[in-house]
Amino acid sequence: MSLAVLKLDRAPAAEEGVGFRAAVLGEREPQGLDQRLRKLAQGHGFYSGLYLHLGHAPVGGDQDHFAPSRLIASSPIALRQYGAALAGGSVARRAATAHRPFAWTSVEEHLPGLSGRHVGLSVPVQDHAAGPGLVALIGQDLDLARGLASSAAGALMLAAADLHQAALAGMRPAATADGALTVREIECLRLAAVGRTVADSASILGITGRTVEFHLKNVTEKLRAANKIHAVAIAVSHGLVCLRA
Repeated sequence: MSLAVLKLDRAPAAEEGVGFRAAVLGEREPQGLDQRLRKLAQGHGFYSGLYLHLGHAPVGGDQDHFAPSRLIASSPIALRQYGAALAGGSVARRAATAHRPFAWTSVEEHLPGLSGRHVGLSVPVQDHAAGPGLVALIGQDLDLARGLASSAAGALMLAAADLHQAALAGMRPAATADGALTVREIECLRLAAVGRTVADSASILGITGRTVEFHLKNVTEKLRAANKIHAVAIAVSHGLVCLRA
């Protein structure tokens, strides 16, 4: 079965209220992640699994503009049924700042375009360099999801972290290599990406302008960019930062 992968970009409008358009990615995508997601889901009593690379939310952005950058599913059916709903819904927004697995139902959450009652177990991955990720297991048993969120949290978080790294491998060497961006470098880069000046960034972060320039210089070198503008372009295209549409 072919790997079900979507790269998600903000669309100008969407009839179903999901502000994304999807394009199938090329041969650089890691292979075997659909089988790993399916095995993880079925091994814990669920029927579908999905991985989302959430990326970094825009500075000053609100929840209505949250836009995950990448989606992989355990099957094409799971991709069609749950992909856009999870990417455009409240589960992804919760996972962006969560540090432990959590259970949910489609009745309680805002999942645009998804009908019927579905139960999920979401396992967040916090990655300061490349941006957080999410592994979501979909089923029908809420008690099972709640129990696993507590009793199997460690194992699930380790599995999710492995999937996250595998999904990013080969696609974002600057974000996953030994010279990964630091938290402060990401903050300076995100502010530069939304048009903040060095002085603005210094004021927002409570550091000096010289320190901001130092961090941006390091970012430029780590991303192998020609200058700060080039570094921002690389970061946006690779999902290190996300801009408001």
